[in-house]
Amino acid sequence: MSKTIIERMCCIAEKMHKDGPADAGMPIANMHKAAADIKALAKRLEMTGMQVVILTAVVQKSANYNVNGEILADELGVTYLKFLTYHEEMEELRRRGYIRIDGSGTIIIPKEVLNCLKKNKPVTPAAVTGLGPEELLYRIKETLASFGDDECSNAEFEKELGQLMDLNPDNSVSRAIRRMRCLMTNAERVVLYGLIYRYHFEDDDMVGWHDMRDYFDERILNSLMCKYKAGTLTLQKEGIIEPTGNDGLLGKDFFHLTTPVKQEIFADTGGVREEEPEIQASRTQKAADIHAKKLFYNLPEGRQVAQLEEFLSEKRYNDIREKMKAKGLRTGFTCLFYGSPGTGKTETVYQIARKSGRDLFIVDVSRIKSKWVGESEKNIKEVFDQYRQAVEAGGNTPILLFNEADAILGIRQEGAERAVDKMENSLQNIILQEMEDLDGILIATTNLTTNLDKAFERRFLYKIRFDKPSPEARVSIWRAMLPELTEPEAIQLATDFDFSGGQIENVTRKREIQSIIGLEDPGFADIRSYCQEEIIDTNASRKRIGF
Repeated sequence: MSKTIIERMCCIAEKMHKDGPADAGMPIANMHKAAADIKALAKRLEMTGMQVVILTAVVQKSANYNVNGEILADELGVTYLKFLTYHEEMEELRRRGYIRIDGSGTIIIPKEVLNCLKKNKPVTPAAVTGLGPEELLYRIKETLASFGDDECSNAEFEKELGQLMDLNPDNSVSRAIRRMRCLMTNAERVVLYGLIYRYHFEDDDMVGWHDMRDYFDERILNSLMCKYKAGTLTLQKEGIIEPTGNDGLLGKDFFHLTTPVKQEIFADTGGVREEEPEIQASRTQKAADIHAKKLFYNLPEGRQVAQLEEFLSEKRYNDIREKMKAKGLRTGFTCLFYGSPGTGKTETVYQIARKSGRDLFIVDVSRIKSKWVGESEKNIKEVFDQYRQAVEAGGNTPILLFNEADAILGIRQEGAERAVDKMENSLQNIILQEMEDLDGILIATTNLTTNLDKAFERRFLYKIRFDKPSPEARVSIWRAMLPELTEPEAIQLATDFDFSGGQIENVTRKREIQSIIGLEDPGFADIRSYCQEEIIDTNASRKRIGF
């Protein structure tokens, strides 16, 4: 069985090193000692013998060193000047993709080359003609990765991608890039390629300068950032990039390709991805359509809810609002209802709306969040825009309700770099700014108790904690929901079961269902059994499912 490529290289290195000093490397003068292996490998890789020896030396030294011309000359046992006479061999290895030489002169064996050699396969030069738009995009991705890993110099990066675009002119990707690249500097072209890559492969349409740091040293990156802030980049002046937020809320922290440019580049790859339909300000609940419901509170929240109901009555609200405005104070009412599930937070908002005659704009947080980076921010802005229009239309100020807002009131991520983290932070920043400027009424409900971002805490004017009802409140809830219960029965249920109002309502509904489908109304014993079924035993041992 013939030797593999790596085995041949091992033999060449050992034979050329043999009988020399420990640090002698593999002197070219000893090539005759490995002549058979060199000749066999030259045939296998379609190289000259000298190219085989140089490639073997680079592979040998790259395990422990950043190889440059001086180190390679020392390994080959020649002077640096003599090594320079092998320029043609080095250039041919580079041209065929076996080595890369970065801007500092470091000679690199790309990872994919090592993988080929270990698999006993010669490196097959990548095609440079006949490439379609998807293949060109993939080559942009690969070349950027090599550039970011310092496996190719800026000049090689420019040359490689420039040739690919010139040799494959008949598609939207190369046409657009060739049109734009002549307008900008080398560094800006790298930014353009980076934006194309992140949009197409990462679904990232909100890019920050930290996303570009793999491609630039600190000096160049800072220069680009300063020009961007001043609006003097050709990318900006030619309408190629824009900030992700034109409303000022996001400032210029993030940017992306403009829609016309994306349409131009991706015309042959399905076009700009379809944006999700714009959400409306969620559903509107008319105050007149809300059914009256008697609610029972513990003393602390009962007192706060009564006070809030008074403040939001039509007469008192307008009076308070005018006096606050006269003193130069913000007029927005922002309220947070927080506490355990089933304690009446959402229903309290509904009843406040009904009593004050205010319509509800109910925001569905899950619909705001989009799978496309950048769309979520547009969605939340649209919600506030629609609410603002409703307030400006006059009449009784509606209530903007963020129900179950846990997903957007959490602690913001410091130094967010992933697209999803940036989206979360941007959403929260928009909401915080809108709360600051609010001229209306916003109420958010959440089950959060400890994970509330401090910036949100400060912006809620009223914060009401909803605890599970006390035994006395539970008695009242049982009697209100099941009037047929006697006082002692209601007390017994309230004492034996530490339920929230929502849990008591579940038991009541189950009893009503049973009375509809059964022959007789369930009795007290049945109600107790429904209470037992409402409890989830988290301590019970669980059987394994599966194998």
